[in-house]
Amino acid sequence: MATTVTIPIGDTVALSSALRDGDVVSFIAESTTLKPDSSPNGDNTSLNLVSGDDDYLVHISIRRGNQTVVLNSRSADGNWGSEETFNFDGSFVDGSSSVVTVTLKGSNFLIAIEGKLRYTYARRIDKTVKGLRYARNGDMTTAIFGDSITAQIIHTQPPPSPGQSFSLPIGNTHSLKSAVATDEFIYFNSSTTSLTADTSSGGDNTSLNLLSGDGDFLLHISIRRANSTIVFNARGVTSGWGTEEQISSKDIFQDGEPTSLVVKNKSSAFGIYINGVLRHTFSKRFSLDARQIRYGRNDGMTTQIFASPIDVAIDKN
Repeated sequence: MATTVTIPIGDTVALSSALRDGDVVSFIAESTTLKPDSSPNGDNTSLNLVSGDDDYLVHISIRRGNQTVVLNSRSADGNWGSEETFNFDGSFVDGSSSVVTVTLKGSNFLIAIEGKLRYTYARRIDKTVKGLRYARNGDMTTAIFGDSITAQIIHTQPPPSPGQSFSLPIGNTHSLKSAVATDEFIYFNSSTTSLTADTSSGGDNTSLNLLSGDGDFLLHISIRRANSTIVFNARGVTSGWGTEEQISSKDIFQDGEPTSLVVKNKSSAFGIYINGVLRHTFSKRFSLDARQIRYGRNDGMTTQIFASPIDVAIDKN
């Protein structure tokens, strides 16, 4: 599901396979320098998704001089098109790390900075992404993200033929054909998301769960719309819930939009990715295999955050 590469300034890294719809590319910089370069030709550092033929499918030009981000495209044998621009507006902080993400979604590239969607850029060239490039103007001696940048590619959708796949209605538990193996991924995909909290007296709580064969809750992901939190926990068949681990769900989900939640089954922990971003790592509390998956909500609730059914797939991608 996750591939990580380092891209030196001025280089293009070829990908082992073309990106597919739903993939997320995160450009991760350890430090950010907002002082513009003194080049007479202007300050311009760029993050690029390119085709195998060197077409610039999306060119993200970050210009410190006027604190703007300029988006464009260019075929290998053509000229740059019309520029589309948005302002920094505090997206980058001098001396701090930065994360710029590009999500492939249908005919668009979704550009986010620090997890906040900043721009939807319509695809202009109908080719697949097969490379990533980090560049700056030829006469520049500095770049906003330094001499290299890390790029992480996350697959939010399962491969075309996953090892296991099924639809899971709310309130149901599905027994797996085989236990989830180490380094396998569990893909939960919902066609829509509703952020309006249920008014049940029992409280709003939608959950995705990995269970042992005997019913131990190895990973309980509880999404609580009323207070915008996601709670992670575990519980044995003969014991109570453990200590809750919480994160804020603010800006993670988009009302009315699809949601992808992926769990990586590591040897000693679960990594939880939501819409392509690693949101939490939950250390395992039981040395048991996951053999069941449950999609639940509190008794008395009539709505939940995700669709019913949701699509579930398991594969070592």
